Amino acid sequence: MGASRPDETPAVAARAAAEERARRIEVAFLEGVRARLPDHPAVVESLGCLYTEMGRYQDGLAADRRMVQMDPASPTAWYNLACSLALTGQPDDAFAALEKAVALGYDDAEWMQDDDDFAPIKADPRFARILAQLLARHA
Repeated sequence: MGASRPDETPAVAARAAAEERARRIEVAFLEGVRARLPDHPAVVESLGCLYTEMGRYQDGLAADRRMVQMDPASPTAWYNLACSLALTGQPDDAFAALEKAVALGYDDAEWMQDDDDFAPIKADPRFARILAQLLARHA
């Protein structure tokens, strides 16, 4: 956990620290399960999400790549891969994965629009184009 912000109350800081500890415990548990069940989709997907939440973007990317290998028809797997690719500075691959997610049926435009994982690529015109495509589906 990083340094607390000047405006952060002790209660807020304590809660953030507790949440971080809980994530580390959950990751350790899931990594143990993955050692025994390396291809269990729920374990791989959960680890990918936790790694990303913790700022372990390369680990999250590896988990998301594995999910796409295990379930190539899953729009959620491709969406999560797009997030990880964006966070690791791979915009072209991120857009390719996001387009694949949409082609497979991903359709939550509001979530995509608000997803901070795409902050590195939101200014790119391709993001607006894909978002417009999703919004048009709901019009």
